[in-house]
Amino acid sequence: MFKSIRKQEGFTLIELMIVVAIIGILAAIAIPNFLQYQMKSRQSEAKVNLNAIKTSEVAFQAEKGCYLGVPLMSGINAVAPPAKANPSPWPPTSVGAIYAPTLMAITDGFCVPAQPAGTAFFVGRFTDIGFVASGNVNFWYATQGAPAGTVVPINACFLGLANANGVAALGNVGFNATATTNLDGDNSVSFWASSSDQGSQDCSPGVF
Repeated sequence: MFKSIRKQEGFTLIELMIVVAIIGILAAIAIPNFLQYQMKSRQSEAKVNLNAIKTSEVAFQAEKGCYLGVPLMSGINAVAPPAKANPSPWPPTSVGAIYAPTLMAITDGFCVPAQPAGTAFFVGRFTDIGFVASGNVNFWYATQGAPAGTVVPINACFLGLANANGVAALGNVGFNATATTNLDGDNSVSFWASSSDQGSQDCSPGVF
């Protein structure tokens, strides 16, 4: 007796090439979208931290009587924009470290001198307002006061794409905080801001 031989079937080369082409097209569409969503998720750091900075500044002002100016964060190991940002730990906050709280003499104080012969400080560090970022950060942060006579920063992005200058003074009617980074390493800087009147806002939509 002869055993029946079943017909063996498979994919032709053309069919395989069509499948590969379809996969390539889907990948070309999906990968850029995935990278964009990844960048957006990394921007959430600025949103969270700027809201926390706003809360800290408002609490500081309620206790001390002025908003504190904080210069663009120095001492962090990230690469400043427009170079590509690298996640870096928040600078150490222990006494004597580069980002420790401001040390003042007994006669000195924030906003007003503790004693008549003392000095008033209006510029400090984020640790002075009780803010410390958790984990690694991709953004650089700074704050500035809005002096009396200027427009109260109802729009957090009123500085344009400029970093807060770190300056404050007695009688400030508000403040702005900024966060800048360059997540994708191009020539455009991602810029976020918050103010005494508004929570964190993306001032450069679509830019990472």
